Amino acid sequence: MKLPLRIFIVMASIILIAAPLSILITLLLLPFWSWLEAATGIESIGHSGPAAWCYAAIFLIMVVSALLPLMALLRRAQDKKHTA
Repeated sequence: MKLPLRIFIVMASIILIAAPLSILITLLLLPFWSWLEAATGIESIGHSGPAAWCYAAIFLIMVVSALLPLMALLRRAQDKKHTA
């Protein structure tokens, strides 16, 4: 399988796995969001749960934290190709 296709499949898998997990983690962090709103005044808890930006923040953190090691591995593999 070609490298660009493999990268696309891995990135798509990361995003698909991160979506439901980020919802679960955001809901588990409900006490944190309540504390954050009380301490800073930033609207993070509404009448139906955490605000949309809370879900987006957790999703972004999860995707970036999963992609950074992948990018490091790809860079290391490319460096080995160029030095060999």
